[in-house]
Amino acid sequence: MIAADANDNNGGDDEPQNPNDGVSISSSTPSASAPEVRNPSHARRNLIHDNVHHQHRISPPASSPHRHRRQSKVRGNTLPLIALSLAIALMAALNFLNRGQQTMVHGDMQLQHSRGDDNDVLSTIIRKRSSERQRIEELEQQIEKLQQKNERLTHELSSVLHSSAMSKSNNIMQRYVNSFWWPSLDSSSGLLAKLSSLQNPSDCSSPRTKFMIWRSGLEPELDNRGLTAWAHTATWHMLHALTDGDQFDIHGSRVLLQDDKLWPMAKGCQRGPETRECYFEPLSKCKLSDADPITSNNATKAYILKNHNDDYDRTIRTIYTARTAWWRGTNDVYAWTGLSGGTKVNSELTLTAAMFAYYFNPKPWLREEIHKRLQVSIPVDLNPDRSIGVPIRRSDKCMGHDIEGSAAGEMVCSSLDEYLDGVKSFVAFDPSIENVIVTSEDKAACGEFVEMLKKELPALRVVVNVGDVQQGTGSGAKLESYTEGSTNAAVVASALTSMHMHMRARYFVITSVSTWTSTVTFMARAYGFATSDVFVIDLMKKNNRLASLARNGCQCKRWR
Repeated sequence: MIAADANDNNGGDDEPQNPNDGVSISSSTPSASAPEVRNPSHARRNLIHDNVHHQHRISPPASSPHRHRRQSKVRGNTLPLIALSLAIALMAALNFLNRGQQTMVHGDMQLQHSRGDDNDVLSTIIRKRSSERQRIEELEQQIEKLQQKNERLTHELSSVLHSSAMSKSNNIMQRYVNSFWWPSLDSSSGLLAKLSSLQNPSDCSSPRTKFMIWRSGLEPELDNRGLTAWAHTATWHMLHALTDGDQFDIHGSRVLLQDDKLWPMAKGCQRGPETRECYFEPLSKCKLSDADPITSNNATKAYILKNHNDDYDRTIRTIYTARTAWWRGTNDVYAWTGLSGGTKVNSELTLTAAMFAYYFNPKPWLREEIHKRLQVSIPVDLNPDRSIGVPIRRSDKCMGHDIEGSAAGEMVCSSLDEYLDGVKSFVAFDPSIENVIVTSEDKAACGEFVEMLKKELPALRVVVNVGDVQQGTGSGAKLESYTEGSTNAAVVASALTSMHMHMRARYFVITSVSTWTSTVTFMARAYGFATSDVFVIDLMKKNNRLASLARNGCQCKRWR
């Protein structure tokens, strides 16, 4: 349609000239006899056809007088075509507009529908985001709790590593040589666990729970027994209670409790009662109030032993020891353990060391105090396998001393030259020895011996208990009175630090007449840091149980 309009406007003026210009080849008008065209589209095609013929085949020259007439005739014939084309175009436009309106309406409907869908999607997204936000908040809360738990566990782990309060292991990383370590009573197996279980029954108030109350002497404030002498006594009372006087198979065990009378070494205690529990954990979670009172009129409830060998009715719920310094001996010391064979096949060293470990289980403040002292006394690179321990016991242990308030001397103390000879013997035996750990309650003797070592064996490193009170006696009745400004707590902490220091040695020069040096040595055998066998030179032998355990690691002869 647009092409026809363009050709109409041009009128054929741009067509090339024909050589036969002016010669009529065919008529330019439609035939009179041509049938009527009823179909407008057919008429349109015929008109276009005729017009094309006029344009391309009737080309009068520019000067021809017929040109104007012919052009007018052609234009006249194109008017209906133009009108028809306009009508068609108008109809098409109207149709387009109509379709556009329908499309717009449909589009509006789709848009509304789409908006509805978008609203649903948006609502869903909002709900999901709200749910995710809530989940994120929950996760953040869980993370915060985990962080708090992690901080708590880290703190606990740091505390455990700091105090080294864990079970014994051959892994040196678990037992730092210059940190506190003690056998754990929380272990789920072994003698310590069995002992702790029997001493801490599930129901202390039950009529079936029986007790043995260890009573102090008539004048407890004058009791001059030292730390290890008390522990030795406690071991035998504990065996008495655990076996119920060698009748475990028939009557089972009793719980050992200690009375609440003054413990001389706890005088002036600032951290608890003036009893053993100033320094050490209770022997049991059970209390004296759980036992039957000594004043009970019921003979089936309470009984007081007349002496340490007094026999008694095992069905009585609570028995009280005689107020003497002695104890009842136990024949089958392994009966309560459930292990067969007794001391014939089981180690008495292990049993005794476990009981001492139970008795000497320090309270947290004392653990921390010992730890601090070890940190400044023991070199971090000290090798226990290359160390000699020399716990010198002198002062009130020597006969003829004039220390007021202390126990009478019981031995002719060995000279410091004898101690030095013992050290030289070990160095000759093991040239790899590097350290000598020297401790003593006697300040003068300790200082003199250190100087002897530096002169005679300068290649050895001498390790001493830094800050040791060195009160000048091993007696417990007046510990605080021998050193100006000292306290019982400081003396006990110093003494126990010395014991812990010697647990870092392999070779020992001792006098087994002293319960203290014997205890130091057999505890090193059982729980020490050395990875090889322990060797002992005993300058002054005593034939008793603890001395034998110290020298040989076993009680090779009963009671010797």
